[in-house]
Amino acid sequence: MSIAELNTLYAAAVAAIDAGSYDLAIIKLMAIKVRLATTPNITRSTGGAGSQSISWNSETIDSLIAQCHQMKSAVQSASGLQQMKVTYARADVVSDYA
Repeated sequence: MSIAELNTLYAAAVAAIDAGSYDLAIIKLMAIKVRLATTPNITRSTGGAGSQSISWNSETIDSLIAQCHQMKSAVQSASGLQQMKVTYARADVVSDYA
């Protein structure tokens, strides 16, 4: 994994959010999360100048994913269109309504 890969995924997630494509944004954020979750936190010495460290906070990514879910729900609610489960049933009694 490289910083360039992360930047590419980040840019794709931002573009998806800007376009209102929250499902795609969630996919890109999950890809970032997987990469960061499998990368160790690093600390290295820079000689006499001290040390440098890098660490990841997956909670912020989880928060972004949750916000994408909320925005998607808000858009669906505002549009007035909702998916509903429909159960079809056949009437037990058949009569002539003439």
